[in-house]
Amino acid sequence: MLINFNPINIYKKNVQNVQNVGYKNYPNLAPLSKDTVSFGARAMLMGVNMSDAPTMRDCYQVSLNAEPTKLYLEKLLDKYLNKFVKQSENDKSPNKPILTHYARVKSPTSIREKVVSKYSKIASQDAEKFCTETIDALMEHFPLKKGFSRKKLIVECEKLFSNSQLKFAPYGNVALSFSKIINKLDEMRAMEFSSREEFLDVCTQIINSFESDEDSDKENVYINPQSISGIKHYANDVVGARIVLADSKNQDTAKILSALKKAVENGEIKITSVESNLPDPNKLPDGMCVSDYEYASHETLRRFADETNSKLEEHKSKTGYLAIHLNVEFTDPAFSYYKDKFKGYSGEIQIIGRDVLALKEVEDLCYKIKDNKNAIHRGYKTFVDYFKKYYTDDIKDAFDDYTYALYLAQRALGPEERKDNSFPSIKELGFEGRVPEELDFNKLKKIKDGCDVIYESLSKQEENAVKKSK
Repeated sequence: MLINFNPINIYKKNVQNVQNVGYKNYPNLAPLSKDTVSFGARAMLMGVNMSDAPTMRDCYQVSLNAEPTKLYLEKLLDKYLNKFVKQSENDKSPNKPILTHYARVKSPTSIREKVVSKYSKIASQDAEKFCTETIDALMEHFPLKKGFSRKKLIVECEKLFSNSQLKFAPYGNVALSFSKIINKLDEMRAMEFSSREEFLDVCTQIINSFESDEDSDKENVYINPQSISGIKHYANDVVGARIVLADSKNQDTAKILSALKKAVENGEIKITSVESNLPDPNKLPDGMCVSDYEYASHETLRRFADETNSKLEEHKSKTGYLAIHLNVEFTDPAFSYYKDKFKGYSGEIQIIGRDVLALKEVEDLCYKIKDNKNAIHRGYKTFVDYFKKYYTDDIKDAFDDYTYALYLAQRALGPEERKDNSFPSIKELGFEGRVPEELDFNKLKKIKDGCDVIYESLSKQEENAVKKSK
C-alpha cells in the first residue's frame, strides 16, 4: 500500500528541522540569476550548472585582495630557497637543484571555474552517496516492483538534487532529503510499501541511523559558494607557488624541505598537510619500483611532517601525475590589520619536476573534460570538441594507460635528456594501434597552445568589464 509520505508525521522529533530548511533560513543559498556585469552567468563557462557560480565581481575582488599574500609568499621563497636556484640552464652546480620557483594568484576567471567545479562535485558526490544509502536501506524492507532496478532508482533520485536550483547538504538536512526521495518513489510507484505502521517505523529507523552517524566525515552544511568566504573555501589555492626541479633526486628535495622547515620554525608559514602523489605499483615498467619515482622518500616526508606538525598523506596517483603538494596557511600578523579583507587565504606549494609539469599543463585540461562536473572556459571549446571527438568509449582505457605511461616517462627523464621539449609519442610508448594518433599529447599541446591565446583574450575582456562596472 502506497502512502502519501509526510516527514513531519513519521519523524516528529525532526519537525522543527524539516520546517526550518529552505530559502527563508538559508537566504545566501538562493541562486543569482546572472552576473552583475555584462557577461551572463553562462556566457564564458561551460560544463556545469552555473546557477551556483559566484559573480565575476566577487572573484575579481578575491583575486585582487590575495596579492599581498602572494607577495609575502614570493619573499618567503626567495629568503629560504634562492641559494638552491640555478642561475641559468647551463648551471651545473650540484647544490642548486631548483630550476625556478614562483608564486601566483589565480585569475578571477580561474577562481570562478574552480569554485563552481568543486562545489558541483561535492554536491553531486553527497547526493549520490545519500541516494544510494537510502535506496539500499529501503530495499532491505520493501521489494522493488517489476520494471525497476536499484541503479535506475538511484539515478532518478539523484536528479532531485542535481536539478534543484537550491543545493543543500543532504546529510545536514536528513529529514527533508529523505522525504524528497520517498515522495519520488511514491510518484514512480517503484516499491511495494507495506502497512502504514511498518512503513513509518522503517522510515524512522533509517532517518535515525543517518542522524546518529557520529563517526561520519560528511559535512553538515555547505558554505555558500556565492559569498566571499565561500569563494576562498572552494578555491582553496587562490594563492599558490611552484618549486620546479631541474633534477628531482631524493636528496635534492630533502634540502628544499629542510629549508622550508626553517620557515615553519620561524613562524613565517604554517604547513597543514603534505601530499605525496606516488605511482601505482601495478602500472610501473618492468624492473622499476615506486622508490624510483619518488621526489622524497617516505622517511624524509614523515620526518618533515612530524617536525612541522602537519599531516602526511600519500596518494596512489590515478592519472600518473607525480608531485609533492604542501598545503599552507599564512601567519604574518600584518594580514590581521585589515579585518577580513586580506585574511582567510590558504595556499599550496607544489614541488614538481619540470618534465612532469610540462605534461600536466596539457593533461589537466583532458582530465577536466573527462570529469563532466568541471566548468571549462569557452576559450577552450576547440580543444574540448576535438578531444571529445576522439576520446571515445572504446579507447578510454587505452588512452588513460598511455597518459599514465607518459607521466612515468616524463618523471624518469634525466637532466641531460631534454632536447626539443616534445613528449614521447604514442608509438614510442607502445600504444600505436590502441590510441588514435589524434590524441598524441604532442598534438594536444599544439591545440591547447592556440586555445590559451583565446582564453587570455576573453579573460581580459571579462576582467575589464568588471573594472568598468565598479
